[in-house]
Amino acid sequence: MVTFILQALFLIAAAFIIGAILGNIFRRLSPKKPSAAESSTRAADLRLASQSTLVAGNDDVKKSAVAAAAMIPPAEPVPAGRVNAPRKSTLNKVELQPALRNPRQDDANRPASLKNARRGKPDKLIEIDGIGAVIESKLFALGIYHFDQIAAWTVEQADWVSIEIGFTGRAVRENWVKQAGALVKSAKPKAARKVAN
Repeated sequence: MVTFILQALFLIAAAFIIGAILGNIFRRLSPKKPSAAESSTRAADLRLASQSTLVAGNDDVKKSAVAAAAMIPPAEPVPAGRVNAPRKSTLNKVELQPALRNPRQDDANRPASLKNARRGKPDKLIEIDGIGAVIESKLFALGIYHFDQIAAWTVEQADWVSIEIGFTGRAVRENWVKQAGALVKSAKPKAARKVAN
């Protein structure tokens, strides 16, 4: 009985090894077809690479960009029959475009935005805990450049922005409005001192 069990286990192991070897040989001999997952992964990698080149030089920023990249959901697969990878020139044009608005949202809760930063200089929104370089660039793309804009948000507007930048509930959860209000108050005494001098 023991010899029968040992022989059966040996035959199962041998069949597994032979199957793995044959599968590897057939995979190497079969022509390569680009998969939808590979093309969407390549596009996401190129998009992340273009964003990370904007913030090169600061280790903290690189770490936050890597952490933010880990939170980005994978791209949706391309339907069968449309597996062709886009040409390189097409990829560059697509990645340079600003992020498209979320079509599921209405503008009823959209906060006030600016076309450009006041006096051409935006506030450093990364001073708010929970906002890194990637989120800051997304806020700039939405026309949010200053702490007083964030401090004026309602809960609904904060939720709208969170969904728009791809981090649902983050602005409310991390109290961006309260932090921005504190930064506005701390900036006012400095401005008053400059005027008095």
